[in-house]
Amino acid sequence: MNWGVSSLAFLVLLVTPDPSRADFRDLPGPYCATRRGQTCCPNRDDQCTVPIMGTVCYCDMFCDRTSGADCCPDFLPVCRGIPIPQPIFSCPHKGKAIQINQEVKDNCNTCTCKETSPGVAKMVCDDKPCLIRPEIISGINGGDYGWKASNYSFLWGLTLDEGIERKTGTFKPEQPVMNMHSVDMNGARAFEENFDARQRWPGYIQPIRDQGNCACSWAVSTVDVAADRHAILTNGEEIMALSAQQLISCNNKRQQGCKGGYTDRAWQYMVDTGVVSEKCYPFTSGRDGIKGRCESTAVRCPGEGPNEVYKSPPPYRISNNENEIKAEIKKNGPVQAIFLVREDFYSYKSGVYSHARLFTHLPYSHRRSSLHSVRIIGWGVDRTFGRPIKYWLCANSWGTEWGEDGYFRILRGVDESDIEMFVVGAWTRRLHPEEHDKSINIVKRK
Repeated sequence: MNWGVSSLAFLVLLVTPDPSRADFRDLPGPYCATRRGQTCCPNRDDQCTVPIMGTVCYCDMFCDRTSGADCCPDFLPVCRGIPIPQPIFSCPHKGKAIQINQEVKDNCNTCTCKETSPGVAKMVCDDKPCLIRPEIISGINGGDYGWKASNYSFLWGLTLDEGIERKTGTFKPEQPVMNMHSVDMNGARAFEENFDARQRWPGYIQPIRDQGNCACSWAVSTVDVAADRHAILTNGEEIMALSAQQLISCNNKRQQGCKGGYTDRAWQYMVDTGVVSEKCYPFTSGRDGIKGRCESTAVRCPGEGPNEVYKSPPPYRISNNENEIKAEIKKNGPVQAIFLVREDFYSYKSGVYSHARLFTHLPYSHRRSSLHSVRIIGWGVDRTFGRPIKYWLCANSWGTEWGEDGYFRILRGVDESDIEMFVVGAWTRRLHPEEHDKSINIVKRK
């Protein structure tokens, strides 16, 4: 017996395709459509075939009597007129299966499940820099920066550009204003290690505001500093919020309302015209980011709210020396400061902020910064991280859910993020009715 020949014959028998067991349905290409003459054959016709993979597939109407596995791949559309079902692809995304062409939001970006090549699908996402980024939070919290970061639901989903457009809004003072002579407060003396205007003047200092979707820090910080100082000046006899909305809607000289403004021009409006109380002219622009029509010719005060107009003498600039700033705050109350908000500040949760510079390798679009104005209400020294860190205590205007109940601490004495670049103070006085500016007609609502 010749075992070599028998083995070969057995092997050939194993690999010879059996058309009765073949399944050609997943193979691409035209088959029945290529037959000359009669493309498809009625009834059973074992000669109605097309070569495929070393064997044949069938184009007769008998081939799909059961599973249809030995029919040619294009039998259904060519012979039966039935479209071939398209394969259903999906993209895995954060533990979910996203269907082809389905869109989902991923923070500030839109992601779409796309078929990138035949049979292959993947998520294709925008690449916009987001305001709140997990990599910033993990980078800060995993390092030794002196402060901690957090996610904020009311900021999540915004792009960095949208955050700048809604949450900051202060323009850099023009050069003549920057050249303003600073007042010497004789700060060359010893100060207490910690000072908080809220403790020095309990109940006098305005609470945290929320500017919402309106880039109006220029207005909010101005009226709040004015209100703080007016309360201090009157020994707490007149404590009230002043109208930021009036500045936003009516201070139109080279100002842009909810798209930003100059603090010096806000103070000039306080000098020339003055503002009424918050109750008289309440803040509404935070909802929609629209500055609104100026109602100064017929301001209607709700209920029995204060209806006086409050004006300010010209503001004065304070030296960028930290002791001069401390002396001013201790003597006269909170001051207004302009500083540079960088991409990581939005995620600030606690501690003493300083810019971490984690993403200097990224394009500028991912690191855009913007000027913002706040109140400095005190100072102190933090020892949480085992070393003394000097800070300014500041009141922000992003609501109490942000930061340390709406406040933040920032590195002091080194002009961190330009916080000591342009600091001003001013006083406010209430006008008697006969002094009211003719452009403002205060009317009580009956």
